[in-house]
Amino acid sequence: MANTKNKTKRGVSGSTIAIITLAILLLAAIGIGITLAYFTATTNVTGNITLGDPVTISITQGGASASSLTFDGTALPGTVYSQAIGVKAPAQMTEALMRAKLTITNTDGASTNVEATTTGDWQLGDDQYHYYKGTINANDKIDFITAITIPTSLTNDDANKTYSIDVIVETIQQANNAANTVWDTAPADWLETYSPVSAG
Repeated sequence: MANTKNKTKRGVSGSTIAIITLAILLLAAIGIGITLAYFTATTNVTGNITLGDPVTISITQGGASASSLTFDGTALPGTVYSQAIGVKAPAQMTEALMRAKLTITNTDGASTNVEATTTGDWQLGDDQYHYYKGTINANDKIDFITAITIPTSLTNDDANKTYSIDVIVETIQQANNAANTVWDTAPADWLETYSPVSAG
């Protein structure tokens, strides 16, 4: 008796395709449902901040603004020049603290500090800056130097040389403890009086 093999071809029935399709649609629906379940929003707002007036000053000699200083006569070590040198603030000026320093420099580039006689409104620090005991505001005119003395440390080696005397005045806003941050060589008592650290 011959063996006969029945070959049954199993295909994918229509019901199986329907089930698979339904499962895919359910998964898609679930995915869409999860995505849309989040409430989201984005918004923004812009505001303007207006900065105050700048901190700016000019140096005066004899009461008038000066772009350079004039010294008459021939100087010798110990020569005293009576000079009225001050500081003037413009009409628009943010309240500021102030310090100043003088140096004398010869044509060889060597420099030394100059002895200056100042008004009683200035305090000399260890860093050779004079610190103004107060604040400078719009339209203020503040006296600084009343006399300058040529250093007695100069010798014959310095004779016939031309010296430049530089008056350096620096200002910084009084608000927000700026001096404590930038002028870290200032006298501690001056900082405590005129630029105290704000209480946290």
